[in-house]
Amino acid sequence: MTDSAHFTDLRSLLGALAASMDLIDANLERHHERTAYLAYLIAEEMGLEAELAYQCVYASLLHDVGAILSDELPDVREIEREARQIASLGAGMLRDLPGMEQIAGVIEYSQCSWQSATRCRRDADESCQRLMTCSGIIYLADRVAVMLDPKAPVLTQARNLRRIVASCRGTVFCPEAADAFLRLSEREFVWLDALLNPRFLLIFTGEITSLSLERAVALTKIMSRIIDFRSPFTAMHSAGVAASASALAELAGMSREERLMMEIAGDLHDVGKLKVPRRILEKPGPLDQDEMDIMREHPYYTRLILMSVKGFEQIANWAGFHHEKLDGSGYPFHFGGEDLDTGARILAISDIFSAITEDRPYRAGMTKEESIRILRSHGENGGLDPALVGLLCDHYEEIDRRRALASKAASERYTAFGGVRAETAETAEWREGKRCVFRTRGV
Repeated sequence: MTDSAHFTDLRSLLGALAASMDLIDANLERHHERTAYLAYLIAEEMGLEAELAYQCVYASLLHDVGAILSDELPDVREIEREARQIASLGAGMLRDLPGMEQIAGVIEYSQCSWQSATRCRRDADESCQRLMTCSGIIYLADRVAVMLDPKAPVLTQARNLRRIVASCRGTVFCPEAADAFLRLSEREFVWLDALLNPRFLLIFTGEITSLSLERAVALTKIMSRIIDFRSPFTAMHSAGVAASASALAELAGMSREERLMMEIAGDLHDVGKLKVPRRILEKPGPLDQDEMDIMREHPYYTRLILMSVKGFEQIANWAGFHHEKLDGSGYPFHFGGEDLDTGARILAISDIFSAITEDRPYRAGMTKEESIRILRSHGENGGLDPALVGLLCDHYEEIDRRRALASKAASERYTAFGGVRAETAETAEWREGKRCVFRTRGV
């Protein structure tokens, strides 16, 4: 078992978060790493202490997280048009998470021009002034990253971008940040790295902040919120799976550390769904073959993202295997019982249990009797572990209580951040039961 006091590190975890943001849309790919790369270099050139430089990196990786609440996922240029609102939403999503208070503060002002920020800074205390310095750096780095065209010669672009930054110094951009950028951007490698290899940032950013297993659990709630906030159909699913899996793991005799790892796996098991278009996630009827092909990819991307996190190897397997079946009929790996350990089996059961018991916009959750019938059927047919299914059924009320509490809290967070959209006629028809049939379809 990995040392729980040094289970992973913040840089590794936020790097995975940036990679998960890249799944959302091809137009966002590597934008956040580019912004973080440039922000770090600017902070370093300005001589900021390491703590502030790291805050610039982390906030850059997360600065557009509020875009997940948009009705239609915008591309990076559309995000810029709604940047202030997106920054405010993103800060609100993160502020109550342990260790993220200051990063949320940086994000709050990361889309303010220097003139706007100066008005805010007049009455700010020293701590706020420091955070707003980071925000000014991110604002500059973000604008440069947006203007970079991956399809055009980068050094030719560099001359024009340097002219733009120089002309906006002291008005749009913080003068100290602009001066630092103009100095460091004379070096050709900066532009080449920014365009071609921004992930290099994750290698050289200096001292790594270790995270305990407990703090890793808290911080993975960021990714869980992003996953769930994509759609009202999934607004509480990850929280319900995490609570159910942790409860079942405890009953199965897993250690405290394993239960915490199981909670992380439950929270993040659907991170790969960030790559699935919302039109598929929110389709209330059966998916056609092409749509199902897209849906069946998501566990692969979940495992791919989580495998990049130091210390998450076991978690990545549990989360990535949640649609595998003991008889080998699952997807996308088609593993059988000999390949699926207790954690993977628990998560597969918890995923189905949460999906059928939670309320969705198009149907109410199943009753206890209906849920037990579905789960036992999966166990008898060779898909799920019958012993673990029996354990859940024997302790149904306790596990369902924990699932319901976690799901309710997640649903309330979703609603509080404005994540309620108008119901379509098709969804209403399904919800009213005119065409409603039960389907699991990879939820």
